[in-house]
Amino acid sequence: MELLETRRKAHPEAFSMRDSINTTAFAASSDDRIREDLILSQEQTILRTASLVCNRYITRQDDEWSVALTAFNKAIDSYDGEKGDFLPFSQILIRRALIDYFRSRKNDLREVPVAPHILEGNGEPGEDTEGVYLAVMEASKARSSGSLRDEILSMNEKMRGYGFRFFDLTECSPRQEKTKQECAAAVRYMLSRPEFLSELEKTHKLPIKSLSASSGVPRKTLDRYRKYLIMAVLVLSGDYPFLQEYLKFMKEEMPV
Repeated sequence: MELLETRRKAHPEAFSMRDSINTTAFAASSDDRIREDLILSQEQTILRTASLVCNRYITRQDDEWSVALTAFNKAIDSYDGEKGDFLPFSQILIRRALIDYFRSRKNDLREVPVAPHILEGNGEPGEDTEGVYLAVMEASKARSSGSLRDEILSMNEKMRGYGFRFFDLTECSPRQEKTKQECAAAVRYMLSRPEFLSELEKTHKLPIKSLSASSGVPRKTLDRYRKYLIMAVLVLSGDYPFLQEYLKFMKEEMPV
């Protein structure tokens, strides 16, 4: 502790900068605008870290950038200021993520299930979101075109306007068959009622109270799976033919 205080006095500007980044990282976990600013300000740090791990120059066009950026976001979400400075912590997570990525590349990527269980509601609670996201992105490359990858990126960007991201869905997707059917019923109802779609687009919020009263789907279900339901409605009402394939079970009872 004394040594730390001595260093702080000798290099106050360095400690001030670290404290500022640490504080910003902590705030970024609950504020998307601060998160975006932090990522933008640390973009070169992320690229530099990825380049060191990969032993080659990494740009934003490389897949490794996506892996590193995802790890940096994870660092923001899980940062605990009492365990040290944020940047060294984020670099550790980036390194681990890239190592896992390289290991996964040793397998035949075509064997990775193309259907992302983010959409279908399969998988285990608490499963690593980055692993799921990367599996989907890698599996999409086995297709004859990059349409699935493009749709995922486009949907991820669209969902940011609703306050969450595509790969956040691993923690809020229905897994029980009964719940999946309730969600499907809610989505079908919304798609058949232009007024509900209009309200969603206008407010960027799911009209839980009125939707529950009209569709008969329990309000508890609508509230718990709000993000998943918004995603499903956006996909099925938009121009996302590849992603729609994974949600076609929701359309099976669609009213004619």
